[in-house]
Amino acid sequence: MKLQSVSVSIGLGILSNLLTVSPSLIFNATQVVAQDLTATCPLPTEIAVTFLDSKCEAVTLKQPQTFYRYYSSNDNKYGRYLTTDKYKTNVDVIRNLALNQAWGNKATIRLKVTLPAGTTVYQGIVAPQTPTSCYPGGGQQTFIQDSKDPNIKWSEGKNLTVKDFSCP
Repeated sequence: MKLQSVSVSIGLGILSNLLTVSPSLIFNATQVVAQDLTATCPLPTEIAVTFLDSKCEAVTLKQPQTFYRYYSSNDNKYGRYLTTDKYKTNVDVIRNLALNQAWGNKATIRLKVTLPAGTTVYQGIVAPQTPTSCYPGGGQQTFIQDSKDPNIKWSEGKNLTVKDFSCP
């Protein structure tokens, strides 16, 4: 196992996300030691860290493609985070998409979102959120820059099977 050492200046929010994504990190006042600090996601850090190991790939769609969006109120219906994964229960969504319940999305509704050809999306795997026993991530994640694009087709939502979710 090859370790690399890098000096960094880091904010508390990013530090929290790094600990969540890679708990094997060892910190001291000016140094971070980790197995791999290579971020390959060409998005701002606050978005890149939502992908496992901050790794995502930019893909330009060659034809229209349909994704899913999970939400629980109109306040979070038209978001920028989508997935190709179709879940049956809210608990599956919450766990696999690492939807920390403090954020307010109970994931009780699923809708189809069709993006037009030519749209650039960023795809990868969902990073875990704290506590990882509740929000392990691991689902497919697609991020879009502009959810207000008038060429995006948003279907009507369908209710999911809702189960109780509790996090210790």
